[in-house]
Amino acid sequence: MTGGKVESLRVVGQEGGGSAWLAVVLGPDGVRHAVTVSGTDGTVTSNTTVDR
Repeated sequence: MTGGKVESLRVVGQEGGGSAWLAVVLGPDGVRHAVTVSGTDGTVTSNTTVDR
């Protein structure tokens, strides 16, 4: 997300085995997103807005 800031980052289990990263990103518009990134190849596998 261009211009966003990572507020938190943690390792989570990846469906099918292995690990992924879960980052909470605050966008430049003030909206928070839970973004999951594959630990295998770095692709974004989920991007969901969250209320915090």
